[in-house]
Amino acid sequence: MKNINKLSDLIKYEYSEKIYFIILLFWTVSPLIEYILKNCLNIYYTFYFKFSIYIIGLFGLFLYSVYFIKLFNSKKNDIKTYIPEILLLILAIISIISSILSDNICLSIFGDSYRKEGLIVYIMYIGFALLSSMIINKKYIKYILKSIVIIGLIITILPLFKSNFTYVNFSNVFHNTNHYGYYLMINVIISAFLFIDEISIKKIIYLLIYMFYIYLLIYNDTFGSFLAVIISLIILLFYSIIKKYQRLNVVVLILAFAFTSFLVSYYNIRIGERVNTGSTENIIIRNFLSLGNDIKNIINNDDVSIKKIGTSRGLLWNKAFSYTLEHPIIGGGMESLKDYYLKNNVSHNDRPHNIFLQVSSFIGIPGALIYIFLILYIAISSLKLICKDNIYVMIYFTAMCYFISSIFGNTMYYTSPYFAILLGLLIGIIRISKIKTNNS
Repeated sequence: MKNINKLSDLIKYEYSEKIYFIILLFWTVSPLIEYILKNCLNIYYTFYFKFSIYIIGLFGLFLYSVYFIKLFNSKKNDIKTYIPEILLLILAIISIISSILSDNICLSIFGDSYRKEGLIVYIMYIGFALLSSMIINKKYIKYILKSIVIIGLIITILPLFKSNFTYVNFSNVFHNTNHYGYYLMINVIISAFLFIDEISIKKIIYLLIYMFYIYLLIYNDTFGSFLAVIISLIILLFYSIIKKYQRLNVVVLILAFAFTSFLVSYYNIRIGERVNTGSTENIIIRNFLSLGNDIKNIINNDDVSIKKIGTSRGLLWNKAFSYTLEHPIIGGGMESLKDYYLKNNVSHNDRPHNIFLQVSSFIGIPGALIYIFLILYIAISSLKLICKDNIYVMIYFTAMCYFISSIFGNTMYYTSPYFAILLGLLIGIIRISKIKTNNS
């Protein structure tokens, strides 16, 4: 303990914060590094993703321990300052117990060969959140968010210069179109707020980038992510009206979204001849008609209707709910749904595509309630603190958009860290506010 105290005293916070910032940049550039490794050096797919998640996660856990001890020794903070961290610790403990008591301990701890999202990786997500929670300099935060947008543009544009390249199912460096959809979704929201925050020519550039990302998201055809963006923009509109926040800019964003959506859906615009995906003509109308049918099937609530909901998501939700009821206290352990789905003739699936059911089936109903309380606590507490600050509002709405999408989506080791980073930034905003209150 004394050695850690000495270590924390050696480095001034402004230098420490720069270290946290640089470490997180290693993640934001990961899609580009992954692209280079795969397409230029022929190194195994997702090598860097897998490597960096452990390195960054472990750094986060260690560096936050040093940071926490220094704060705790200052004796100017009470337990309320660390409510999010306490809840994360409780979730980690429950997850460890659930995994140890799982029928397949190895799978629960290490994950499978595809998703690689066992207990260890989930703890790494906590490391990401804790690392980003220590960054309070708005300049660093903006650089992190900008780098996500810029790297996203680069990995989208680079393939178009390859003579033998085709976008198969439009998933880019990710395994799955849905996963790429989550990535595009956060880029839509971040670029929207960069448009709000910038002035002069940069403002126009980010508006065009925002519209380009909308186009890519529609082209990607991950409707859950597209729907999450629509819901987020509607909430942003109400926020701007109530709080008198950037009303004109928000109206421009919504009009740009509507215009781009209409243009892409009506004219079937393509990214060059070599992009091998389906037509975008009437794609939005088709998806909303499908959503209407899903709502009807939910209302009908019979076995046939449930199977038709959301490209079989209804069946996945139904089985995950049954599994939760069979393991209500501590769940079946991390990653335990895969075997259960197989036993119930739901093959090639290991996720319910709903974050609440995923958490409850893995670590039980009490664990799910703690997770929900954590999200609500962060959402409510940080909403009081963002105070029309463009950077803080950007973090808040990007995190909210990702969470909304998680109601229809699943976790993955190369997309979930983005949500962990956003949550961590919100936790940092809350913590600094508490510290200032305690010191005043």
